[in-house]
Amino acid sequence: MRKYKSDDNIDEISPGLSIHRSSDNTHPPRIYIFDYTEAKFTEGQVESVDECKPPTDKSTIRWINVDGIHNHDMISKIGESFGLHPLTVEDIFTHDQQPKVEALPENALVIMRMIRTKQQDNTVVSEQVSLLLGHNYVLSFQEEAGDVFDPVRRRIRDPGSRIRKSGADYLAYSLMDLIVDNYFVLLNEISERIEKSQEQLIVEPTAETLRVIYDLKRAMAEMRRYTWPVREIALRLERESPQMFKKGTLPYLRDLYDHVIQITDHLEIYREWLGSMLDIYLSSVTNRLNEVIKVLTVISTVAIPPTVIGSWYGMNLLVPEFQSEFTYPIVIILTLSMMIAMLTFFRRKRWI
Repeated sequence: MRKYKSDDNIDEISPGLSIHRSSDNTHPPRIYIFDYTEAKFTEGQVESVDECKPPTDKSTIRWINVDGIHNHDMISKIGESFGLHPLTVEDIFTHDQQPKVEALPENALVIMRMIRTKQQDNTVVSEQVSLLLGHNYVLSFQEEAGDVFDPVRRRIRDPGSRIRKSGADYLAYSLMDLIVDNYFVLLNEISERIEKSQEQLIVEPTAETLRVIYDLKRAMAEMRRYTWPVREIALRLERESPQMFKKGTLPYLRDLYDHVIQITDHLEIYREWLGSMLDIYLSSVTNRLNEVIKVLTVISTVAIPPTVIGSWYGMNLLVPEFQSEFTYPIVIILTLSMMIAMLTFFRRKRWI
């Protein structure tokens, strides 16, 4: 067994809100195993699926993490080793499902969407994570390498941590909690982007501002799809899986439920916030258009007197007034006076 090495540093999420679905089917699957009790633990990567079996020591908690679910034969062999139902294996292999929970007497399957940032290009990706909880084991299946579970790995390595003193149910809760907590990171990023867009909206709204608003709305729609079903997952695990979750772990599931409620509430607030920003943008664009139309209308109106007078004196006829040497200056002064009078009238009426 080789020492586990994390592929991505996902302690911080870098800017970027376009959420892409993961679709890495090119790399071979990798399997990592953590075995631990309160007194000891081992970790490493295994080369053979034959090593993926329930722990022989009932006091040992085993966590098997599989990076890559495109190998159906591999997942089927792991399922056979743990006595999984064929439909459960099919759910794990199907990588485009809504978050859900399937509670059975011998195990519980939880499917969630994990959001993380790829360090290579700072893109925000979502991938399906399937968690299978047994009495002394947890199986986690991911679409590709890289996840948000490094804090759990660090806690397992710490001999004094709560996770080392607890059972597999607490490990499963910890993995779900990290997935949900990472939603808050993206929420903070969305909030910062909304504030920046609002400042830009007040100063000078542009087409780029409108594009950012729609990108944020699309990101929140994706977030809602991922988070809304997690409420039901937490409730069902608490109510329907008492044989899987110990009494001491149930309060943590309720805390997980509260976190999801906070996320959905924030998403609703942000959705209304963006809706009002969109209204402000449309109003600003309309007001700017009205200002332009008003200026052009004033120019057109003020230009009417010189146009009329110029067309009168521009005829190819002998105009009697031109027999006087003062006619031309008088016409110019009269035209300018009419234009000034019209501008003064518009100003008093507060039309300009």
